[in-house]
Parts: sequence; C-alpha cells; structure tokens
Amino acid sequence: MKRPGAAILAIWVLATATSGYAQTEVSPPPETAAIAPKTAGAAQGGALTPKEDDRLPIQKLEQWQFFFSPYVWIPGANVSTTAFGHTSNVSVPWWDVASDLFSNAMGVMGRFEAWKGRWGFFLDSYFVYLGGNVSDSTGKQITLGRLPVARTLVLSGDLKYITRAGNLDFGPRYLVGTIPLSATKPLPLLSFELLGGGRYNYYNQYLRLGLSATITGPVVDTTRGRTFAINFTRSYVEPMLGGRLRLWLTAKAVTEFKATFGGFGLVADNNFDSNLELLFGYRVHPNIYAYLGYKAHYDQFHTTDLTFSAWLHGPVIGVVLAF
Repeated sequence: MKRPGAAILAIWVLATATSGYAQTEVSPPPETAAIAPKTAGAAQGGALTPKEDDRLPIQKLEQWQFFFSPYVWIPGANVSTTAFGHTSNVSVPWWDVASDLFSNAMGVMGRFEAWKGRWGFFLDSYFVYLGGNVSDSTGKQITLGRLPVARTLVLSGDLKYITRAGNLDFGPRYLVGTIPLSATKPLPLLSFELLGGGRYNYYNQYLRLGLSATITGPVVDTTRGRTFAINFTRSYVEPMLGGRLRLWLTAKAVTEFKATFGGFGLVADNNFDSNLELLFGYRVHPNIYAYLGYKAHYDQFHTTDLTFSAWLHGPVIGVVLAF
C-alpha cells in the first residue's frame, strides 16, 4: 500500500518581542543598572533617551504590555508505535505535509501574553484536523493445485485516517533578569524568563483499514475481505515548566530560544512531552514583529496495549502584534 503523503499538521506557539526603536543606542532596562552599574552609567551619560513607544518591551516594566501572535507551523513527523508486540515506524518530511495544508489539513492557533513588571501570564493554543483516504491494489497470475490454468489474484487495501489534536498552555511568566553583552553599550542584551503552569492535551486518532483478496479465473471467482478499526482518544491536564532565552541583537532584531516540558509521568499514560523553538524576529512596524524559525515537539506515552513516541518538527512563521 502507498504510505499516506502527509500525516500531521500541528500548529504552534510563540511570543517573540515587539516594539523596537531606530536609534543606535538606548538607555538600559531597569534591571541592567542593578546587574552592571558601570555600563548603565556610561549609557545614560552618552546616549539619547528613546521615546516611550520606541523602547524594548523589557524596558517598559512599569506599564501593561499585551502581545498577540498568530502563527503557522508546518511539521514533519517521525513516529514510532508499538501495539500488541508489533512496532511500526513512520517518517514524513515537512515538505510533504505542506502540500496538504489546505486540502486534507486544517488548523487554528495563536498565542496571547500580558506583562507588567517582571510578571505576566500567557495562553498558547492550537487545534488541528487531518483526514484522508489512501488506497491501492496489486494483481498477480497464479495457479491453483495441479491444474495448468492461470488465475488472477488481486490484493486491495483502503486506509481512512482522521487525526484531531489540541493543546493549550497557560500560566505565569517571570523575567529573571537581563545582562548586557557589551561593556560600553546596552545592546546586545540577553534576557531570561521562567515559564510555568499547566498544559491541556487532546488527541484523537481514527484509523480504518480494509483488506480484500479476489481470485478470478475458470471455475473460480471469489472475494474475501476484512476491516480493522482503531478509535483512540486521550485528554488530560498536566503540569508544565520551561524557560525562554532572548538575545536582543539590535533595537529591531531579536533571537529567541524557548523550551517547555510537560507531563513528567504524573497524570496519565506515563506521558512526557516537550516543545523546543528557535526563532528570529525583526520589527517591521512600531507595533509589529515578523518572525520565522524552527519548532520541534516531542511526545511519548504508553498504556497496557500501546507505546507511542513521536517527534514533530518543521519551520514556523508568524507575526507578533503589540498593543
């Protein structure tokens, strides 16, 4: 049988930065003075103070900041499943998935964050649907018994698959601090945030496989077949912890690495999962950052009859709207 051309669309997650400015030097963030007072003093003495709306988000700790991030993630898949002693492995590159995005696959996703001071909170969610049919058949000339008369054997298979998956991360964000990487300038600047809270996971997989064999020829004309179906659903809330590291290269450009981990085998099915993201963002408007990068999601769980592990990974693109 032919392998399904694409099997997973999942869509993702982000919060990169917003609101840069166009000057070559800026006043340091409030945390910088405590970490490196000499650097802060030099910057204040020799640089222009940026306008309120032109400062980096981490410089505006005294006011509420809100960020909304719609995005698209196009993941390939490396999946291993063991059921009833039999192991199957599937590998689908992300460029095969891309061709099915608006035919057999649909998704809704986005991220919202609110900050004030070092504290904030976030919501990050996606829901995806993927469905389709794959069928194939093959024939061969055979002989039955000692009769020198050829018969035709045709083997056919039909696979219907539907995948529904949803995810919601929620919880607080805390800015641990910032560190300037230059002794004389406030940029480039490194910042680190802690992320935590909960993660809601939903997954439904429906598979229906039909197999049939037909023999035709003199005297013989018969068909035999059988259908196998699996409908598996899992849904639960689990703890989640992680962090986000940002490198502010210039007033407009930022690189981000984020890692979150959930489950820890504490809730259901001995589950463990993680999200890893490497992103690059650039300010294209005072309140808009465009970004692109790469995201990987790992998930594993096992029940009495089933062991599952998968890497989903591929490019991501989106925008951050600040207000």
